[in-house]
Amino acid sequence: MPALPTESMLVRHWPTGTDAPEVSVICTTFNQAGYIRETIESFLHQQTDFCFEIIVHDDASTDGTAEIVAEYARRYPRVIRAVLRDDNQYQKGHRIMPLAAGFARAPYLALCEGDDFWCDEKKLARQYRAMQARPDIAISYHNVIRRGPEKETLHIEDQDRRNHERVVPLDELLVHTGDYCPSPSLMLHRHVLERLPEWFYTTAPVGDFYLQVLAACPAGALYLPDVMAVYRTHAQGSWSQQQRQLEDDKRYARHQDFMARHAECMTHLAGQLDASHTPAITLAMARRWYYASVEYLQAGRYRGFREAITTSMHHQAISLPQRLLFLLRRTPWLAGRVVALRHWYQRRRSTGSA
Repeated sequence: MPALPTESMLVRHWPTGTDAPEVSVICTTFNQAGYIRETIESFLHQQTDFCFEIIVHDDASTDGTAEIVAEYARRYPRVIRAVLRDDNQYQKGHRIMPLAAGFARAPYLALCEGDDFWCDEKKLARQYRAMQARPDIAISYHNVIRRGPEKETLHIEDQDRRNHERVVPLDELLVHTGDYCPSPSLMLHRHVLERLPEWFYTTAPVGDFYLQVLAACPAGALYLPDVMAVYRTHAQGSWSQQQRQLEDDKRYARHQDFMARHAECMTHLAGQLDASHTPAITLAMARRWYYASVEYLQAGRYRGFREAITTSMHHQAISLPQRLLFLLRRTPWLAGRVVALRHWYQRRRSTGSA
């Protein structure tokens, strides 16, 4: 990265006589002192000919994150607004991203959590212009680098047939219930957050997926193939890290609660969306319960495995591995061997050894 610009250099191409932002960058953080500098500085390197603001919401961190955020807010008072909580809002049951977005003034919101960062100085300008050209689209996302503990990969590989600018239909988002739209790549209209249903706040276990689906209804989501952010998949304090190690009783109970609430939210979606989307929701639930069954099996949670694979099959038969695990649900040790063999074969294929 080049040297960090001063505030006067950052705003030199902005329109004169106005500070009204076109885009509000929404950054939520908690105990991410090791990452937050890189995150904020990736915002400050953005080159635009329109005004934007940066809202950093710290949820009562205890590791020095809030002090770092305050430091940047003092250096860039025209651009950065620090929202520093004294009490942890997540523990009080609040949904943090919509809470932070409540401070936004712009019609467009660009999202990035405090352990991710942007890697293209034109990201904000390029995505904003693309959305302006498609006023019917309320949400967009782009390709990212997925950075794990051991390796980096592209979210969508260059040769993937999906890797071109396109409008992704709602059913495609519904079927892929994970991080299909990486959070540091999201830009959406602010009105999406103003119309979220009550169940989003009271029931949804994690907000990103449901936010994406609701924003993409009915026109879909705009995808840009440009690689413009880095998404940490197992960073300290990230949700993916917290959901691992299901051998721990508390983590297992939390995962089961996650699945129950996710199922309830998908039922709400089915009632809210047109009936033409019901097959995609059914397929999505069959996949999600299948993935959960594998996770439970690997963690030695055999009762959870049996319940999950049975629920998956109840929704829809989707694959040979799913049907095989269902047949072997009474012999989890043998089912575990099948899963281990399949993972071994997939690893060999991915390394080109097979």
